[in-house]
Amino acid sequence: MRKIPIRNPRFILFSLFVVVLSACSGTTPPSTAASSPYLIEPVFRQFYDFLGGQAKLGSALSPVIVEGHVQKQYLENALMIYNPALRPSEQYSLAPVGRQLGVWDEPIASTDLQGVYFVEGYIVYEGFVPLYEQMGAQRYVGTPLTGVRYNGEQNRVEQYFENVGFFQNLDVGNSEVQLMPYGRIACADTCSALANPAAIIQVELSYGEPFVSSVAQMGDVFTGSRLAGPYKKADGSLEVIYQNLVLYAPSEDSQSAIPRPILADLGVLPEPLVTKLDNPNLMFYSIDGALGHNVPLFFSNYIAQHGDFEIFGQPISELKLEDQGVASQCFANACLRYTQGGGVEPLPLGVEYKTRFYDQPAVEIQEQLAEIRIQVWEDYSQISSAEQQVIHATLFAGNQFLSGLQPYLEITLPGGGTSIYQFPLSDVNGQTQLNIPAVRAQNGTLIPYKVCLEGFGSTEVCASESFMIWGN
Repeated sequence: MRKIPIRNPRFILFSLFVVVLSACSGTTPPSTAASSPYLIEPVFRQFYDFLGGQAKLGSALSPVIVEGHVQKQYLENALMIYNPALRPSEQYSLAPVGRQLGVWDEPIASTDLQGVYFVEGYIVYEGFVPLYEQMGAQRYVGTPLTGVRYNGEQNRVEQYFENVGFFQNLDVGNSEVQLMPYGRIACADTCSALANPAAIIQVELSYGEPFVSSVAQMGDVFTGSRLAGPYKKADGSLEVIYQNLVLYAPSEDSQSAIPRPILADLGVLPEPLVTKLDNPNLMFYSIDGALGHNVPLFFSNYIAQHGDFEIFGQPISELKLEDQGVASQCFANACLRYTQGGGVEPLPLGVEYKTRFYDQPAVEIQEQLAEIRIQVWEDYSQISSAEQQVIHATLFAGNQFLSGLQPYLEITLPGGGTSIYQFPLSDVNGQTQLNIPAVRAQNGTLIPYKVCLEGFGSTEVCASESFMIWGN
């Protein structure tokens, strides 16, 4: 990327680095338009707000769509993606739906243009530059697909980029730059009925059959409240998470919903099989001839009342004594607890399943990083080799600022080497800054850097950014 910039003094671009997803959802009110039937998913909320929220991206057109560990959500003007398998600084992105539109201009060959913002062979229209940079430039807006165009029918100027499109009306003085409805166009193939929000609910994953009748059969006291879904998984099945178990339908036209064996997903392995105990208060569930598991009658009676073993799955353990008067036993699809004087109740395994596989697929990473977030930015996104750059960082744990900590800065130099510097201690607002020596490089050289904090689990927490050498 080469930029011949209109110089914006002290342009600041925050690097969005969200490691703990629940930290956002606990304090920020849901972002949605009154006319939208869907909320912005908690996993996307901070990213959505960072890019301009409802005012820029529009309201949600779909619930979250889960494809393996990747989560997507359609907005009026974009498609948000969360992929926890990528590096933390790359986990959030906008899909390049602009390329589906078939709109493209030949890039210009000459870069010897003064006073323009030049990106990958295209001039970014000067009226779009502030929003282009505010939304993260190439990182989130993407590379331009066209130069600026005049739309005579609507009397406006337009420019298409990979991930979003910009336009500005000319018949109103100082008109605000707006985004084209990329999301509506891209969602047409998936949602099928964009013109009618009620139809979107019906075509998209609305809550209904076969889940409603299955819950009625089992009893909502057993299933618990619905926590998430229905949503489509990569194998085409629909899934709903309840407080105590998970139901899935093999396909959209399935006539029944069945429990998912979540104990195996949660890493709970079956115990060795045993022989039958001679006890009138136990029933024996045979799994392999004379081997199986012994189930107390208070559990087997509860199971019979809520759909039998077809719902609960076969037992995977013997009775466990947890405390005086408290015992539990797990089955393939659910676990039960007995409390003397309180009776039988299911354990809330759906809550754990949602946390691990729906809210934050990269739970093993997030446990290590222990709710630490870092935001970083630089004083100048473009700077000459004669000027001194200043790098800023703000440290968070959940919603609390972290003071008295010293992150370090690692800069990748043009020759391939690295320089490492220690920040001063962060202040009461979690902020610290560092002046770094001028970097000697040719115009157009991108200088990547990262700010890291050590000592929180087995891995360090880092946030990455970059600036460009220009003006030599």
